[in-house]
Amino acid sequence: MKNLFLIIAFVFMSNMAFPQETEAENELAYFVVLYTLGETWDVSKQPHEQTYFKDHSAHLSELRKTSKIVLGARYSDTGMIVLKVKDEEEAKDLIHQDPAIQNKMFKAEIFPYFPFYKGCLE
Repeated sequence: MKNLFLIIAFVFMSNMAFPQETEAENELAYFVVLYTLGETWDVSKQPHEQTYFKDHSAHLSELRKTSKIVLGARYSDTGMIVLKVKDEEEAKDLIHQDPAIQNKMFKAEIFPYFPFYKGCLE
């Protein structure tokens, strides 16, 4: 009886220490989106001076507010975001709503992303 109590207590404490994803979160998939300069990028202007840059920033801000973006970064001349969405179709749809993509200021490539170690960035 004592062992059963210890096992139940351990399972309960493990769930508190290591929260499990909800069923809805388990159904979501990750995608990496890589942004590179498009045909209409004006090399004579700074990024904040580009025609669709503010629209692009507003679009990404909305995706962050709705928790679709879980990570964003820049390296070299490439921008990168990690999306957590239902499927690749949703990822493509969200990215193609961006005015900077529609007007070819940026090009975006979308790749499935399979994290094997989930950590946290703060």
